[in-house]
Amino acid sequence: MKKKAAATVSLALCFAMAMGGGLTACNGGGEKEFVWEGLTEETVAVGDVYDVTEGVSVRYNGQDVTSSITVLNLEEHEQELTELGVYDDFEDFNYNSTGAYTVYYKASSGSKYEIKSREITVTQQHNIANGDFTETNKDGFFNWTLDQPGGAMTLTKVTENGKQKPKFEISKLGNAWWSLQYMSKANFKQGETYKITVRAKSSNGKSIAMGFEDVSNNYAMLKGLSAFTVGTEYSDYVSYYTASEDKTGVKAVLYLGYILEQDSAAAYDITLDGVKIEKVETCPNVQFEGLNKLTFKGGFEDLKAFIANPKEGVTAKQGDTDLTDRIKVLGEVALNPMEPNNFQLAYVVENENGPDAIGYRDVKVNLAKEHVYDIVNGGFDKDISFWTVDINAQNPGPSGATMEWDAGEENEGVMKVTINDPGQGDAWRIQTYQNINVEKGVHYIAKIRAKADRNRTVQLEIGTPQATLELTTEYKLFEVAYIATSNAGVRFNIQMGGGGVDNKGSVIYIDYAEMTLDEDQTNYEPYEMANAEFDYGMKNWGYEGPVTFEAGKDGDDGYVAAKITDNTNAGWRIQLRQDGKTFEGSKTYKVIVRAKSTVERDVTVEVTGDVKKSTQFHLTTELKTFEFEFKPDDDTKTYTNTRVGMLLGGAFKDSTVTVYQFEVVEVTAAE
Repeated sequence: MKKKAAATVSLALCFAMAMGGGLTACNGGGEKEFVWEGLTEETVAVGDVYDVTEGVSVRYNGQDVTSSITVLNLEEHEQELTELGVYDDFEDFNYNSTGAYTVYYKASSGSKYEIKSREITVTQQHNIANGDFTETNKDGFFNWTLDQPGGAMTLTKVTENGKQKPKFEISKLGNAWWSLQYMSKANFKQGETYKITVRAKSSNGKSIAMGFEDVSNNYAMLKGLSAFTVGTEYSDYVSYYTASEDKTGVKAVLYLGYILEQDSAAAYDITLDGVKIEKVETCPNVQFEGLNKLTFKGGFEDLKAFIANPKEGVTAKQGDTDLTDRIKVLGEVALNPMEPNNFQLAYVVENENGPDAIGYRDVKVNLAKEHVYDIVNGGFDKDISFWTVDINAQNPGPSGATMEWDAGEENEGVMKVTINDPGQGDAWRIQTYQNINVEKGVHYIAKIRAKADRNRTVQLEIGTPQATLELTTEYKLFEVAYIATSNAGVRFNIQMGGGGVDNKGSVIYIDYAEMTLDEDQTNYEPYEMANAEFDYGMKNWGYEGPVTFEAGKDGDDGYVAAKITDNTNAGWRIQLRQDGKTFEGSKTYKVIVRAKSTVERDVTVEVTGDVKKSTQFHLTTELKTFEFEFKPDDDTKTYTNTRVGMLLGGAFKDSTVTVYQFEVVEVTAAE
């Protein structure tokens, strides 16, 4: 907090507008005898070390008195700033904090002096504010945020050579590179190349990676992981990034989770001496060859060979001059990741008389498994390796749950999840998952064997929510049918958050998880609803909300009874649906629903996505058949990945809707 002047200062000053608009204060009145240079307005990047005296000079009666220049600050120059009338609103210049600053310079010659000012604006650009860690706060360091969505570490301030630095003591790596994060932000411009330098040390070989996430695009990565194993003495770990488009408010992250480590159970430490991002000029005339994208399976011999010699097959030329022997590869690739990882290596030619030339190579390392849809370590025989732990940092926070290995009742090995705080609302706030790949139209069966210390629900998501699993105090094997809507990488994701006080303190035991092929590989048309007459119960149907479904038979007719357990404020809060349907804009389709309800009510049936068609059917206690014909708006388009669903929400607690048929057919013209 700044203090006001304690007494009136008797020094007389005169004020006049200087050349260029700067404020001038002088004693002696009369002729102007100080001549200044370099007091131009400047805009600088936050985080870039900027010396406000650099380039500023002054002469008095022709004599250079630049060495007399003093920059006024709050601590030492209260009197001068008070006489200038600016003390109460004055801020010392700080290149680590954005804002518009007025900087005052005082030059002297004998008893004569003059004060001049200029404007310097600090803006968020490419660099990171407080990347030199000169400013601390109660949480650690200004402009840096610690996030632990899947691991555990403590941040302490250590003093080395009179400077405080962040040191991390890591007790739990997690199973993903992003399990531990130290975050800031930056802006990038299309076509510009940036050099990222992390200066760090680790007593036990901790690996790190610097990355950028596009906040405006669901935190998608802007580049692959640039990973390094840190040595015991401070060194610079350098990577590069060339922006493909303008990006503002980018999440700049130092990842400290499981990256290159071979022993995930060990404790690690890392100390940072600085993180810096700077613009660099590159040589456009150097041509790289052989930087094709590569994909490996973790642990395989071809990956080992690549790690041993990442320059194999790569060349660089400038005209007829071969520069291959001057290529330096920056970054490392994991041999045994616990989830599929995308790495980016920089191939740098360090020119003797010009800027660097940089080529990039993307390297993906998948898990070693027989099928791309397989779950690894689904039996939890020895640990919970390969399962990513994700606990939302804001709600419920990193202490919201713990996930650990437990021997189990019969020493079979289980994942034990203790819910300390379930968070508000959504189940995804506490989740564990593996990334798998699926093929369009292929039928899969997801299997989970689990229990809890009380009756509660968990959600299974495979790409999108698939089923709500009703856990009891005894182990139950759940089987959920899933038909892939596209060739895609998806998450096999067990979500355990939400539920409020009823789930607080609950303990979940997951004994087994598996993804297999379904014996039934019926080839449905892209628009058809699978298992439309519920002959196989809820197989292939997704749902959500405060509802339970019971399948049954009425003679030869199958049905599902949606037992609505609570009121909601909107129809979409309870859904029965299938995703990934495709409709041709030139064709007409019909939705057929055969249903009844224990209370008279309306239900909405909708085709969502780009099609945007819907209707309401009025249900009564009598079983009726309803039809809704629709045609997409644009004859020339194909509408893909569309959802067809029935909305059952509203004020209908303790009622039941029974559905015998929910079908989509193509309407053909009469012959």
